[in-house]
Parts: sequence; C-alpha cells; structure tokens
Amino acid sequence: MLKINKNYIYLTIWILSFILIGAIIGSITKSGVNIWYVTINKSPLTPPNYLFGVVWSILYTMIAISGWAIWHGKYKKIRQLKTLYIVQLIFNWAWSPIFFTYHLTGLALIWIFLIIGMVFFIILKTYKKLKLISLLFIPYFLWLSFAAYLNFYIWLYN
Repeated sequence: MLKINKNYIYLTIWILSFILIGAIIGSITKSGVNIWYVTINKSPLTPPNYLFGVVWSILYTMIAISGWAIWHGKYKKIRQLKTLYIVQLIFNWAWSPIFFTYHLTGLALIWIFLIIGMVFFIILKTYKKLKLISLLFIPYFLWLSFAAYLNFYIWLYN
C-alpha cells in the first residue's frame, strides 16, 4: 500500500485553502467586476478577466508554500517574518473589496503599495537564509507591481 507523508497532505490542504479563500473573495467582489469594472477606463495593458483567476491561483499556491516554509523554517527572526507574512496576506485579501466593491481606487493604490513594500521586505529578509521563500515571492512582487500600475491607471483616468 502506498504510504503518503502526512506533511504533504497538510501542505496540499493548506494550498487548497489559500486558493479557496481567493475564490471566495473573487465571488464576493464579482458584482463589482461585472457591473463597475467593465465600464471604467482601463489600461491598454489590462489582461483579459479570465487571466486574473489563473494568475492568482498560481500566486496563491506560491504564497501558501512560502507560508508553509515560514512556519516550518528554522530562522532567528521567524516571529517577525510570520507577523509580516500574515499582515501582507490580510492586506492582500482586503484589497479586492476596497477596489472592486467600494471603488476606492485611491485607497486601493496606497494599499497595494503597502503590500508591495511588505512583500519586498520579505524577499530581502529571506534571500540569504530561506531562499525558496524569496524566490517564490518574486513573481508575486512582480504581479503586484503590475497590478499597482493597473490600479494607478484606473485611479488616474476615472
């Protein structure tokens, strides 16, 4: 009989919970996307709507693996890293309602820059000792930077 390590099962559940939370947030903000977002001026670089779900599913998988590594890592300043990880995650989850539900594009822009700052700090703090986390956070950082550009464009032209 095939014996599966319990840690892999827990990690899989952990990853799926992140994707599920992202999907729940997406469904909560869907009316804002379908009614408001489709009518506003957007950057010519705006990807098609379906791509956002695909990208965020991949990114949430990477963010979840990073979180798992942070919680199971042996690092002197792990408590500070855990706190920063949780705060950036809460900020990430809060951005969609701020932007899509309440249409507070200026606040959302400030908010996303705060997330970018936290993610950049995590990348710097983990680069030498926990390189996997740093590498997993780089695509997240890049996508957030692109999302900040899209947010800025919408704030500026609407």
